[in-house]
Amino acid sequence: MPHPAPIPPRWTALTAGAVACVLAAAAVPGGRAQLTVVAAGLGLGAIAAYGTARTRAGLPCAAVAWLGAGCVAGALGWGLGRDYSFGYVLAGFQLLVGAVLLPGHRRRSTRQTDAARARDTAEAG
Repeated sequence: MPHPAPIPPRWTALTAGAVACVLAAAAVPGGRAQLTVVAAGLGLGAIAAYGTARTRAGLPCAAVAWLGAGCVAGALGWGLGRDYSFGYVLAGFQLLVGAVLLPGHRRRSTRQTDAARARDTAEAG
């Protein structure tokens, strides 16, 4: 019997919506500020959904959350311009923290994945 197609996680749809809003903001001259605010809301929702899913699975999520928040701050800095002048500084800080945390995030994720595979193999064999 064929397996049903996997349902994509909620955060992927939110991320796609945020990217679409940023692209639309680049294409629509008068709506840049409004569309980037909508993109920021969708992006923060995606970060929250991703973090919730990873936490429930017992996996690390801090590095990706910092990187995502940096992207959101950067988009807001670009979209709101002078009204959000510290957006690029905030984005740079968040991206830097995420980049520092990322190697540890990858090591812990790999270690946990390997441990789960070993348990599955031991249970099957």
